[in-house]
Amino acid sequence: MNRVTTVMKMYSKDHIMWFFAPWCFVLLPSFLINVLVGCLLQPENGYYSGGVVSIFIYLLILGIVAVTQNFSFAFGISIRRKDFYFGTILMFLIASVTVATIVILLSIGERSITQMLDANFHFFTLPYITDGSLLEQWWVYFATAAHLSTLGFVFAMFFRRFGRMGMFIFLPVTLAIFSIFSYLCTYFSWWGNIIAWFGSHSAAQLASYFFALAVLHSLLSYIMIRRTTIA
Repeated sequence: MNRVTTVMKMYSKDHIMWFFAPWCFVLLPSFLINVLVGCLLQPENGYYSGGVVSIFIYLLILGIVAVTQNFSFAFGISIRRKDFYFGTILMFLIASVTVATIVILLSIGERSITQMLDANFHFFTLPYITDGSLLEQWWVYFATAAHLSTLGFVFAMFFRRFGRMGMFIFLPVTLAIFSIFSYLCTYFSWWGNIIAWFGSHSAAQLASYFFALAVLHSLLSYIMIRRTTIA
């Protein structure tokens, strides 16, 4: 357990990447830009920017960069693979809980301020997500954050396991699979059924699938980290 804690401390020493960048360098500029756009456009039905998505995209990037930067160093100080894995997963879970909680609090504050000022600008609230209770909204944000951060972990481990050549093969193959799937959906008119399926589920229900993917990502990362060579 001490070595798992060491891994978490190793990550947390990068204060800019984990604590300042997501809020000061990603979310705040996105918020200010969207406020400016909202003021210029002033749509009658309100302006839902969706800019809060930027913080979740950052978590995907964080999952890739943080793991890649610390992987070799961790094993250089005699950290076991299993300890590195669990320390990384715990950091992503803490980050996901923190992001979900802060976004929920900001969305509550946004609703109060917009009602008080009779404004019609929405940055932290999205119609589909806010249809549920606060707990359901929190679950959506948490599951999305966990999904994207662990997906970044998978990408980082895939790169460490298979190198640049593996990535050069993986990306075109993935793009080809999605292109073929899109073509089949168009050819057989599946898009209507797919959209109807998504429409029949609440955001919280779909978030449960995201969390299931996060568990799958974690398992894939564990398999690859055990087979990854240290350079």
